[in-house]
Amino acid sequence: MPREIDFTAITAYVEKRRKTTGGYGATPRLPATIEDTFGAVAIADALAILAPGTPLVHPPAEDEALHHYLQEKTRQGWPGLRTTWQLLHTGKRLGLEMDREHAREYVLRSRAEGDDLYTAYHTARITNELGLPAIPGEEPGAVTLPARPTVTEVRMYLQLQKIAGIAPASRHGDLIGWLQRCQNGDGGFGFFPTTTSFIENCHHALAALQLLDATPSAPETARQFIISCQTGAGGFGRNLRAAPFLDATRHALAALRLL
Repeated sequence: MPREIDFTAITAYVEKRRKTTGGYGATPRLPATIEDTFGAVAIADALAILAPGTPLVHPPAEDEALHHYLQEKTRQGWPGLRTTWQLLHTGKRLGLEMDREHAREYVLRSRAEGDDLYTAYHTARITNELGLPAIPGEEPGAVTLPARPTVTEVRMYLQLQKIAGIAPASRHGDLIGWLQRCQNGDGGFGFFPTTTSFIENCHHALAALQLLDATPSAPETARQFIISCQTGAGGFGRNLRAAPFLDATRHALAALRLL
């Protein structure tokens, strides 16, 4: 019999990682972090779609402690483009006021970190989602893929193409077959063809295929791989033998939504 998701166990798992002072941590004993809080709010969004009858006890939209935590973090120094995007994205998702001018100044300073795909991706996500003016000299559609990309990098590249208004389906049909070959016999996806399956690769590969208006070769097998990564603790691990974390759980539910 194919396994099914235990959504009630997911909500219990997430609630145990909520801090009464606001935010979420990787374990019940660790302090809250921006990344874990971003993951928890994304999980709540996914549960609202996949299992509307099993909401969190403390819905993020109504959680004043969570809102205070995020507002405090926006007033502090921001730790890197990726984490800053997670913070601003989560705050905007919950309807909190974001300091757009501070965000633009931060992005302009951070561009000195490099011109790689990851920097370009998070720069574009921040400016696009907050409706900020384009960064001078920034052309999201001009970014190229690394010589040997991972599924994460392909997803980022295609997302940048979308932000730039370029239709990826008409220009990158060769990527569809490559992404499909990243799916393994266990149903999961590797970083690239013939590599080990991990839950985050499932999310990124499925998101990339959706951007290309395509589907995986074996969607039901992919679904069962993802479901099999749910642990007895309620959360998901990166694979069938890994410990559960909020980030892996976020990737799992996002992948299920894509399927």
